[in-house]
Amino acid sequence: MGGGKVLTNLHTHLDGMTVFSFAISKAPKSVKNLCERFGIDMESIDNFYFHQANMQLNETIRKKLGLPENKVPYSMKKFANSSCATIPVTMVTERREELSNTYQKNIGCAFGVGLSWGSVYFETDKIIVPELIEI
Repeated sequence: MGGGKVLTNLHTHLDGMTVFSFAISKAPKSVKNLCERFGIDMESIDNFYFHQANMQLNETIRKKLGLPENKVPYSMKKFANSSCATIPVTMVTERREELSNTYQKNIGCAFGVGLSWGSVYFETDKIIVPELIEI
C-alpha cells in the first residue's frame, strides 16, 4: 500500500473563525519565540512584515505584540491578500526608500495555507529595491 494524505477533522472543517483564531494565536507566539531564542529586542526592530491576510487579523496580531503602527506596514489596500507574495510586495511598495538607503532590522512572519507559520529575522543594508512592476 502506498502512502496517502490523511485528513483530520480540522482539515475538513476549516472556516474563517478557525483560521482567524489560529493566526492570532500562532503568529504572535512565533515572533516572541524568535526574539526570545535569539535575544532580539523587539523595540530595536525597524519593520515587522506580516502576511497580509486581512486588516482585522493583522491589526489584532500587531496589537497583541504591542507594536506601534509605524513599524508594521501594510499593502492590503493596494493588493489585497496576494498569498506568499504579501511580504515582499509590502517591502517593495511600502518601505522601498528606507530599504534602499538605510540599514534596517526586520522581522517577517508568514502564516496560512495548511495552518502553517514561520518567522524570520533579517537585516538589510541599502539593498536594491526595484519598483514593483504591474502587468
